Amino acid sequence: MSRILMIICLIAAGSVFLSWPGMALDHETDKIEETAREIRLRISQLDQQLKEHLRKALEEFGDRPVECVPDQARKSLSDCIRDEGNELTEVTITIAESNKRDDDPLGDLSDTEERFALFIEKLNKTNDLLAGAGATLYRSSLDITPEMDQLRRNVIVYVERKQTRDLRTKQAILIATVAIILIAIFALIFAVIRRIR
Repeated sequence: MSRILMIICLIAAGSVFLSWPGMALDHETDKIEETAREIRLRISQLDQQLKEHLRKALEEFGDRPVECVPDQARKSLSDCIRDEGNELTEVTITIAESNKRDDDPLGDLSDTEERFALFIEKLNKTNDLLAGAGATLYRSSLDITPEMDQLRRNVIVYVERKQTRDLRTKQAILIATVAIILIAIFALIFAVIRRIR
């Protein structure tokens, strides 16, 4: 009976050993997902501010000639914006793909990186056109670059810890398998010796 209890205790201890890192990683996954969502929300707010800034600039400087495309005839700022297919005056919408897997921080990072890159591209295009028209450039006091850097670091740490956990799990399974085989062999040998005696 004591042997059975000891085996049950060992199994319970092994389960805690294997599940505890997983629970810690689940917490990190939730934190990364929340941070990525907050960053995408901030980017949307900046996108909206940029759109409003451009709308006001068009009211004042819309008739000014600018070089929309290098080495081509100059057009008015309004025409240049119109040629962009209203891309600069509409809020960018991207569909997050990380929802396919709730435990995929790499997907959260990828979605956020894509959203950030699209906003920066739109920001640069808008400011180039505004500069050509002599309008005030869009600048915001809200800088999300530090948050993006922190999100990248958090995902790298998560990936490293997950790899460590997977390696530890494989090692534990290997040790448990070897231990079970050895116990079975010794039990068989012990049973044979008892019969011979």
